[in-house]
Amino acid sequence: MGDRPDPDLVARSLGEAEPGSVASTPNRTGSGPGVAERELNRAAVRYAVWLRSAVIVPCVVFGILATPDEHRLATLSMGAVAIVWCALRLVWTRNRTLPRSWVPVAVDATVLVAVGLGQAVTGAGDPGGWVVALVSITAVTCPYEWPTRPLVGCGLGLLGAGAFVAGAFAHSGQWSPVALAGARVLLELMLSRLSYVLVRAQARSADRLTERVAARRRHAAVAAARRSSEREYLATLHDTASTTLLMVAVGARDGTRWVPERARHDLEELAKVPGSGDGRIELGPLLSTATHHPAVRVEVEIDALPPLPASPALAIFHGVREALTNVERHAGVPEASLRAGLDESGRIVVELRDRGRGFDPRHVAPHRRGLSGSIVERMTRAGGRVLVASRPGAGTTLRWTWPDDADC
Repeated sequence: MGDRPDPDLVARSLGEAEPGSVASTPNRTGSGPGVAERELNRAAVRYAVWLRSAVIVPCVVFGILATPDEHRLATLSMGAVAIVWCALRLVWTRNRTLPRSWVPVAVDATVLVAVGLGQAVTGAGDPGGWVVALVSITAVTCPYEWPTRPLVGCGLGLLGAGAFVAGAFAHSGQWSPVALAGARVLLELMLSRLSYVLVRAQARSADRLTERVAARRRHAAVAAARRSSEREYLATLHDTASTTLLMVAVGARDGTRWVPERARHDLEELAKVPGSGDGRIELGPLLSTATHHPAVRVEVEIDALPPLPASPALAIFHGVREALTNVERHAGVPEASLRAGLDESGRIVVELRDRGRGFDPRHVAPHRRGLSGSIVERMTRAGGRVLVASRPGAGTTLRWTWPDDADC
């Protein structure tokens, strides 16, 4: 009752799949990548572009310086194209508002073809020159720059290798060294793609593990909510119908006058357990109702009290009712006193006292759940505390305090 969790609501809020439905989990067919894979792809794109730029720019500079004078202007033009290309790709990667469209693919392809075939005019057909370094680092980084589009990444690497082989052969006319350099670039492309696939497999494994842990937590939360609901219902059942029937069975005084009204009230309480709301309740009138006991006369003194959330208010209400039933059954006296008010810290304090035979709280039988279950545990779940003070021959005092803190 009160703020008792609804298991169905908990299941829906935690994402528990309904029977016959398919839960959405990462890395399943038709679903997107998990958190670890997304972070891997984001980091791969960013660092791959930076790595390629960090390699290309100094290689271009040294290539220009090492070029003969008759080819320096053409080499300078091609080097400028390569440096501007790196700058554009860095800007494109850093600006997340720009879409990952086919525009950067077209730019990459154009630059790779231009630089590769341009070896015929730049004189940079040496298999150990700056052009092969540009093509090689591009083959290494492309699978990481396009992690979700493997055909694009591998395609750009193959295009760069083909353009380099064609341009180098057009300049030197020798197949052997050019073919070896091209084969090396293809091997680097394959190893780069393989390394990304292996790292991605580990990221997906981490995502699956995370999802399994989250699923277990969801199921545990739903199970805990259901157990709490069952305990609350059983406590209410103990406080209502079972108590009424017990009082009838032991022949409580004036039973014929109060049983119909008590039974009607019990049925109303049981009927509203599954769908109780979480509003605020005036505790004073609630306590006045709880003290209307057919067999125990209660002296009541209730100060002005602020409205309480439903859960602690109902926990105190049911606790007082259960305690009065215990007075009638066990204390051996027909009267008790109830005081309710605020302490110095502004906490709600309700105290019920009788001068009956009392008992030793440490020696209560385990099967007697009225005090520990219906009174103490319920108030604890509502965020409060119940202190029980009693000893044989000295009566019993129950003190409800809400909210609970270390000073009470």
